[in-house]
Amino acid sequence: MPLRIAFFTDSFSPTHDGVAETTAALSRELAGQGHQLTVFTVRSPGQRRHERLANGVAVRRHLALAVPIYPEYRVALLPYASLLLSRRRFDVVHIHTPGFVGLAGFLASRRWGIPAVGTFHSDLGGMLARVGGSPTTRTFFRAWARFNVDLCLHCDAATAPTAAACAQLTATRTSRRAPCVIANGVDLDRFRPEMTSPDWHKRLGVPADRPFVTFLGRLTRDKGVHRFLDAMEDLPPEVRSFAIVGGVGPLHATVAARFAPGAVLANRGRFVGEVPEQEKAALLTQSRVFVVPSMSDTSSVALLEAMACGVSCVVTNRGGPVEIARASGAADIVDPEDIPALRLAIQQLLQEPARAAEMATRGMAWVRREGSIEQTARLFDRLYREILADRTSNTP
Repeated sequence: MPLRIAFFTDSFSPTHDGVAETTAALSRELAGQGHQLTVFTVRSPGQRRHERLANGVAVRRHLALAVPIYPEYRVALLPYASLLLSRRRFDVVHIHTPGFVGLAGFLASRRWGIPAVGTFHSDLGGMLARVGGSPTTRTFFRAWARFNVDLCLHCDAATAPTAAACAQLTATRTSRRAPCVIANGVDLDRFRPEMTSPDWHKRLGVPADRPFVTFLGRLTRDKGVHRFLDAMEDLPPEVRSFAIVGGVGPLHATVAARFAPGAVLANRGRFVGEVPEQEKAALLTQSRVFVVPSMSDTSSVALLEAMACGVSCVVTNRGGPVEIARASGAADIVDPEDIPALRLAIQQLLQEPARAAEMATRGMAWVRREGSIEQTARLFDRLYREILADRTSNTP
């Protein structure tokens, strides 16, 4: 029987991050499996409050203000109008973020008398370790990180995309129902080696014999973009490569400066800014090495996308990426704060194309077995039905 599912997320398309990618792909897949999906999220200027996507997913957007230091993200203003909707419209609520929209989802589930699932997507504690700033900023992040965990654990069921992230949920808190791991998945029709257009070497005017070493992600301290660039600057000149950085975020200006005329990377790479979703798979397919130097990923959708496109990878030994790397054998693992080790791992994959190709083949096979969005949707479908059955059996 199809379910009526309400997603509550403060990050959704057209925002580009792991939560937005996951919620968009999961809502599409669940709708494709016959469920009715409604996504409650933030609204940017020019966007309609209500829309229905081509895949049948309904989107309700709440008026929101841009975050001052990070305008790509928005904070919803009074999203609690959602609570006025009739409970009969939904069977289950799924909360994906610890922002105002996520909180509205939790309150809605209680008002409507229906179960809620909370997914721990974001390691705010890991972000705190790299946030810097004033004592006020750090205090805010600590409180937000605690709230993130509490919000998930107060739901009828809590999930995390990796065992490492699941352990964070249970490290200092307990819940009535033990959190479970439901891994993130990617759309294997979108991310596959056959996606080769556009030709990024031609677009950037780079000879085909200069392999791309690519970073795609938010331009923030915790994601490690400058550690990636430090490693690329240290590569010996005779190692042919071309550094690609794609993404948006607070470090935009400092990243752009690393490629300015006269800089070490001026002729050895390019900052391409935000990469359109329809062009991302081609860039990944045409990359030799994909690098994830993050300090705070609970998983890494970008890593899964790169593996699905047949790219060898170098990943951090922190959090979720190392778990994926060990399970798949598709990546070399380094300490992201050890720049010489990061540089050496990249260099070795550039100089050992046969090993890089073997690693890429393992990654593609693993993602097809373990990392498809179809599998993620099936597991959530099962969980929704379990908590609905629990609620029914416990009703007097």
